[in-house]
Order: sequence, then structure tokens, then C-alpha cells
Amino acid sequence: MRFLMTIIVFLIFFSFAGIGVYVVGPDLSTERFATEATEKMRSNGQLEKVVEYVENDPKMRQYIEEAEIAEPKQQTLPFQTTGDAAGTLIKKVGISDLSKMKSGVEDGTMTAEEVIKKLEENLSEEELLALKVVVYKELYKQQ
Repeated sequence: MRFLMTIIVFLIFFSFAGIGVYVVGPDLSTERFATEATEKMRSNGQLEKVVEYVENDPKMRQYIEEAEIAEPKQQTLPFQTTGDAAGTLIKKVGISDLSKMKSGVEDGTMTAEEVIKKLEENLSEEELLALKVVVYKELYKQQ
């Protein structure tokens, strides 16, 4: 009887632990991923290059202006943090496609317009607007 109770207690414990990891784990990993990526870009000086590129490209500037307008309405957007944005991108676009986009942009085989088009295909209007707001905050508010 004691052996059976021990097994039941362990099963209950591991069930709750598994559920906790399943629910909390992805949020922690996406938040950490987004923070590390931002810090890496900031330390390498790439963040300033991105800001300069965005300010010089009319299409990108249009996206930033949309984000500036939408920022006060942030409570109604699907996500507000970089971790939530990263999680949504991973779920909707997929980590392999995001990796391909990243390497394509770095290699010069993919343009920013192609990346935006791919994101527009996979995200809803509200998610895209929320992503614009998060990117705007990352680029301009944390410099």
C-alpha cells in the first residue's frame, strides 16, 4: 500500500511539473531569446545600423509611422512584449523559416521586402501591427 501511494505521489508531482514546464517554458525561452538578440545587436553596434536603415528606407519608415500611431492603442493588440512577439512568430512562421529569413538577409539573398511579405502572409493584421509596435519600441525606446 505504501509503495502504491509513493508511485501515485510521484505521478502527480511529475504531472504537475510537466504541465508547468509546458506552460511556462516557452514563455521563458522566447523572452530570453528576444533579450539576448537585442543585447547582441546593441553590443555589436548593429542596432544603430538597423535604425539607420529603417530611417532611410521609405517602406520601413512607413511601418514605423504606423507603429507610432498604434502605440497608444497597445492594450488592444495581441501582444506587447518582445517575448510574446517572438513566441507568436515562432508559432505562426516557424523557427526554420525564421532561420532561413535570417540567413537570407545576412547573405544578401533575401531583401527586407521579401521578409515583410512573408510575415504579412503568416500574420494577421493585428499581429503585424503589434509586431510593428514592439519593433518600434525596441529600436527607438531602448537606445
